[in-house]
Amino acid sequence: MHLRSLLVLSLLSIPQIAISQQVTHNVKGTVTDKQSKEQLIGAIITIPELKKNAVAKLDGTFAFERIPAGTYHVRCTYVGYQAIDTVITVNKNIDLTLPLNNQSSALGEVVVKGKQDAESESTAKRSEQNAASVMNIISARAIQLSPDLTVANVLQRISGVSIERSSSGEGRYAIIRGMDQRYNNTLVNGIKIPSPDNKSRFVPLDIFPSELVERIEVNKTLTPNMEADAIGGTVNMVMKNAPDKLYVNASAATGFSQTVLQDGFNAFPVGAIQKSSPYQAKGPDYSATPDDFTRDNLNYTHKKAPANAMGTLSIGDRFFKDRLGIMLGGSYQNLYRSYKSIFNPGEFQEGGLLYVKHANQRTYSSHLIRTGLNAKIDFNINPKHKLALYSAYADFQDAQARLTTDTLMPAPRTGYGTGQVWNFGRSKYQRQNIFSNTLQGNHSILDDRLKVDWSAVYSKATNNIPDWAEYEYDGGFYTDGTSPEPYKHTDVATNFHRMWWKNSDRDFAGYLNLTYSNKAWDVPFDLSAGGMYRDKHRDNKYDNYELRPVPGPGGAPQPWNGIYNFNWTVFNPKGSPGEANNYRSNERITAGYLMLKFVVNKLETTAGVRAENTDQDYDTDLPVTQEGKTGTISYMDVLPSVNFKYVLNKHTNLRLSYYAAISRPAFFEIVPYNYDGDQFTEKGNPHLLHTTSDNIDLRYELFPKSNEQILVGIFYKALKNPIEYGFEFTGQQNQKVYMPGNYGNANNFGFEFVYEKYIGNFGIRANYTYTNSKITTTKLTSELVNGGSPNKIYLNESRPLQGQSAHIANAALLYKNAKIGLDFQLAWQYTGKRIVLVSPYYGFDNWQKGMNLFDLSAEKRFAKHFAVFAKIQNLLDAKYEVYIDKAPAKNDTPIPFQDMSASRTLVQRDQYGQNYLLGLRFILNK
Repeated sequence: MHLRSLLVLSLLSIPQIAISQQVTHNVKGTVTDKQSKEQLIGAIITIPELKKNAVAKLDGTFAFERIPAGTYHVRCTYVGYQAIDTVITVNKNIDLTLPLNNQSSALGEVVVKGKQDAESESTAKRSEQNAASVMNIISARAIQLSPDLTVANVLQRISGVSIERSSSGEGRYAIIRGMDQRYNNTLVNGIKIPSPDNKSRFVPLDIFPSELVERIEVNKTLTPNMEADAIGGTVNMVMKNAPDKLYVNASAATGFSQTVLQDGFNAFPVGAIQKSSPYQAKGPDYSATPDDFTRDNLNYTHKKAPANAMGTLSIGDRFFKDRLGIMLGGSYQNLYRSYKSIFNPGEFQEGGLLYVKHANQRTYSSHLIRTGLNAKIDFNINPKHKLALYSAYADFQDAQARLTTDTLMPAPRTGYGTGQVWNFGRSKYQRQNIFSNTLQGNHSILDDRLKVDWSAVYSKATNNIPDWAEYEYDGGFYTDGTSPEPYKHTDVATNFHRMWWKNSDRDFAGYLNLTYSNKAWDVPFDLSAGGMYRDKHRDNKYDNYELRPVPGPGGAPQPWNGIYNFNWTVFNPKGSPGEANNYRSNERITAGYLMLKFVVNKLETTAGVRAENTDQDYDTDLPVTQEGKTGTISYMDVLPSVNFKYVLNKHTNLRLSYYAAISRPAFFEIVPYNYDGDQFTEKGNPHLLHTTSDNIDLRYELFPKSNEQILVGIFYKALKNPIEYGFEFTGQQNQKVYMPGNYGNANNFGFEFVYEKYIGNFGIRANYTYTNSKITTTKLTSELVNGGSPNKIYLNESRPLQGQSAHIANAALLYKNAKIGLDFQLAWQYTGKRIVLVSPYYGFDNWQKGMNLFDLSAEKRFAKHFAVFAKIQNLLDAKYEVYIDKAPAKNDTPIPFQDMSASRTLVQRDQYGQNYLLGLRFILNK
């Protein structure tokens, strides 16, 4: 019995021994584009006989392990490409290359066609490699997977770009290579758009939702066919194009802000705001009364953690045998933000001491609504003639409540001061929008040797701040600098302010470009000529009323007992119409260029010259007899440029560029306005000159694979008459005012490094930029002599340009598993120390502390067309901090929020907290 059992067991084990000893091999390979040799991430590879499948990883590779010897079919598919079927015989380890033919994409120099290509990261890299200028591009796919919600925040991921944040902590303006936002311009589909800002001509980029963008191009050098007012560079938002087949991308998301969860939210009724001032509504002969001003918009309601909400939809297709293409897109964001701020402005005191005069605590609540619409329609009349209509609309609303407690600190040395306390409230509703409409034509004639394109543009940007309301009441004072208890008396009302701002920029523009292509002495060339004309009109309206409490019996201060329980009188019942803040301005720019592009062996040269003539005029509401009521400015700039691109091999370029560029003053800056700002008096400068710059770039580019790159570059800029804001002492009383000025000449140079690498499912994306700029200005200081009398001293102080950080860095750790449909990204962004406010006093400049930001995003696809995504911004709750590099002067009273042992003084600290978002996405791309 025992022997029989052994025999049976032996017979049963024979098949298993055979199976375990069966020879197997590994099959691995790479999927590429047959023409470009680029790796195709996410391609699906199957072996039908074994029911096995694999997905190409971030480096385009795939692998099958332990494949039994035999003959099998291998099938490879990828959206937008022709599937291939091949047969392999497995008798050893095999390494395959599977080249796929692209069905529908044709990649030009920078222009791309085909929906899938246009939004991919590999297309973005290819466009950078083929471009005539130094360029960085971020694709729609990278934007979708990033933690960012607006174009401004997306831009901070690009090498050499940092952002300036709004008061709510959102990214707002781009600073390119240390050049402040005024030195850069913003385009939509290659067309410059006007700014809704009431003081400047640069465009607030937080107005644009990132979901509507197909790609963002940052040009860091200019060619002659590009507008010249871009010393730092241009930001071009290419909106989503019509696809080759039906395309739908929709998402919905919700979330919370951490600070709102913790502290709640202060809201005021926006509907209570009076859209027009009494002067605007009832005419110049009307005298305003207290009843003309509502109090409701200063009545705050505390809410507990309102939720954020977002939604997007893009849909497009082609019709009439692909001759008509339509793409429509929309985006809506309804966000609640709150944050706390410490604001202690340091003031100069005789003897060079730093006097911290205020201990100021602010609580902000902002309700932000962004709406974006995009429509692109193209019609192919025939293969040689095409028309397109592009329309884009962006709307941004911000309802912000600010509550402040401000304590006056004793003066140093003497200890003199009362510790008096004020309480402030401010309600500000701002609405900005941009509308741009462009009709374009592309034509090919003379056997395709002559190409003509033209654009007719109407754009308008508006900004409206109706009934900006402020109140203030005196909350008591201390008996001396050290007493902990205030006097027991009733709080008293003081001053109230109401302001109305409204401005609009309207543009009519026309562009015409002609390009003739041929060969000369066997050298292919493109000879281009063209021009542009823009007529811009700005209309600026401002009205200001001061409301003062009615004194009590015997002239005593009126007690403060809430916003509804006091009486006021209108100090200036006619408003403030007759001043320079109300003005009309026109700008006419005429430009022409000539450009030659040719290739000799491996050297591509793009060279030429551009001329731009600028005419500006303004007319204010100042009295006819007053100097500065009207003004005119006119200047012509001739701007040469040359871009060399040497193709070392199919993966490597070496670039050398020179271009001349300009920066024009904003309309508001050259008007002799005078405005009492939030912190100081602001003033215009009719004598302001425009800035010119000579710029040189050198960059080495390596694109080892379709989505990988190594970029190393250096740049140099020599600026003449740079425009910066600073303080001047004007008038008989030597009043300190904040105004734009030309502060001599400046130099700016730096180094850039970009690295992007993928291994399997993991990737790293990193960049670093070093920038060094220098400008020297005269500053005031003083020393105490003869027992305390001040002696004024003027010294030259060298500093960086305003807004320039010496060090900017980005890094992102990426994980992508196409087989299970998972994407993950941990992103880090660092902005180094930089000047945010230039002081008139030596050593008193305000510096933003270096800032580290960590963000997280993830997306998981399921059920073929669906994905769930999550985004967390400011993961570690980084704070915005501003310092003066000088210790505060000592006195007998401790200064709140200050480290008295430190060698610097805290001016401002804003804590924004984290933002969380969870959403669902639907994508259909046939």
